[in-house]
Amino acid sequence: LQFGNCGTLERHGFARNRMWALDEEHPGLSRSDSGSRSLVDLILKPSEEDQKSWPHSFEFRLRISLTKDGDLSLVSRIRNVNGKPFSFSFAYHTYLSVSDISEVRIEGLETLDYLDNLSQRERHTEQGDAITFESEVDRVYVSSPNVIAVLDHEKK
Repeated sequence: LQFGNCGTLERHGFARNRMWALDEEHPGLSRSDSGSRSLVDLILKPSEEDQKSWPHSFEFRLRISLTKDGDLSLVSRIRNVNGKPFSFSFAYHTYLSVSDISEVRIEGLETLDYLDNLSQRERHTEQGDAITFESEVDRVYVSSPNVIAVLDHEKK
């Protein structure tokens, strides 16, 4: 439930490293009426160990849906179980298959500030007209747009 170095939890939070269960309030695995979509409903509840580092009661439900055409949909719902207020954040991020990382360019982040996780989260401003990759990169861009372009000419 936490992404980046935002607090006391492990980096990228704990939800990605936990065992999720089928959500029994919903059909665990089903098909839509048309048969064009498959979905599964999962639930994550905090373990005793989780509550030692993050003492909040919650239920995190995740519906994963995949159509015949390959469209993937993720819907998250987080419920505060005991009503005691708490703050949290979560993020989905995409892993892209590219032909050759040294040939990929990313456009749309020019002139934005970013925090460099490889340099103790120092703040910098993007200088180039596109981001290219010649070595390891681990950055968090501040106020990034909703759409950017990943250019991989071999994969088009």
